[in-house]
Amino acid sequence: MRAIRMKSGEELDCSDEELRAEGIVVQPFDVEATAVLTQRFQAERGWSEVEHVHRSASKPQDEAEIVKEADEHCHLVDEVRLLIEGQGLYDIRSRDEHWLRIWVRPGDLVVVPARRYHRFLVGHAATLYYVQPYASRSDLMQLYRVSEDDTRAG
Repeated sequence: MRAIRMKSGEELDCSDEELRAEGIVVQPFDVEATAVLTQRFQAERGWSEVEHVHRSASKPQDEAEIVKEADEHCHLVDEVRLLIEGQGLYDIRSRDEHWLRIWVRPGDLVVVPARRYHRFLVGHAATLYYVQPYASRSDLMQLYRVSEDDTRAG
């Protein structure tokens, strides 16, 4: 995992401690233990649902979902994602409204705090598989806002 803070046209390295101070969790996990980690999150948070998401940018039915995630949005609860296959990057707004950019790959767990604007970007040839635990379908609802800076997704 690599993370940077995008501020005033500069890209500054961002440490794990800085991410944690923002309420963002990014940590490695053993892909073979995905089910155990998912169950732990469900038990700790009182969640009962889990979604196994498979997407490929080469499939038209998946392309719309990939594009939706590239628009800046938030959720009313924490977003928890365990990346199993593929890679991408999360742009997450810091408390001071600058972007924190985090590159993720298989074996990365990401927790985006509730009500924190973010977007998830993948390459055109991307194939993704991730596991996302949650309490109810409404937790996954995306609340959008317009990005008007020069880092706006494509």
